[in-house]
Amino acid sequence: MKLLEATIVARGHQKWIEAVTSRYHARLKLLYSKPSRGREEVLQIFEVDVDPTLKDRMVKYLQNNSEISELEVSSSSRGKLLGLIRAKGVIMRLIADSDCFLVRASGEYGSSIRWEILGTRRALQRLLSRLGRRGIGYSVARTFDVRRQTALTPRQEWLLRSALEMGYFDSPKKVRLRALAASLGVSAPTLHESLRRSQRRLIEEHVGVGMPLPEVRLQTGPRPGKRGLAEITSK
Repeated sequence: MKLLEATIVARGHQKWIEAVTSRYHARLKLLYSKPSRGREEVLQIFEVDVDPTLKDRMVKYLQNNSEISELEVSSSSRGKLLGLIRAKGVIMRLIADSDCFLVRASGEYGSSIRWEILGTRRALQRLLSRLGRRGIGYSVARTFDVRRQTALTPRQEWLLRSALEMGYFDSPKKVRLRALAASLGVSAPTLHESLRRSQRRLIEEHVGVGMPLPEVRLQTGPRPGKRGLAEITSK
């Protein structure tokens, strides 16, 4: 079975996203999405970078939006808004019903939403067909083969991606472990252990555990102007 990742650019059918990006000139990232209990609803964790002078107006708009049944919003350490929202989301439901998976989605002022989606060729074709039948305009920006699946579970990937997005791996750190854990709704020890395991798995996947190491020759002779410098050269 060959997996593909496709980037689909589409507008409409999740009005709160369009309002956030167009009316309030904000940058939006959907960090995690899954189908909710309602037939047309999805549960999403999002991050918004918005002008501080527009922040309260944007939150009030979301609170009064009839398509949103649940909303929790807090400020991240980077001055952005991090929130959980339960709302109608036709595109996300079609993604799930077509046996595809949402990797991420993002949008900003003046542009359509970019949906990065993972699935088999048949599942992606099924999704595009359903988008067309629902009258949702779209274009496929790119597709490529996924040659190797990640070693992470969806939860581990979400926690790791959130830590990266919020600046936990920056130097200096933009958010500390306890603050990051609180914003993600997990304990600090649980988050620390998850990040440690995720990093180990990705490193093992990258270097290839069990593969022979390349032979190296250590040359310790001094070089002109670099007395005592050790050189490592691969054969």
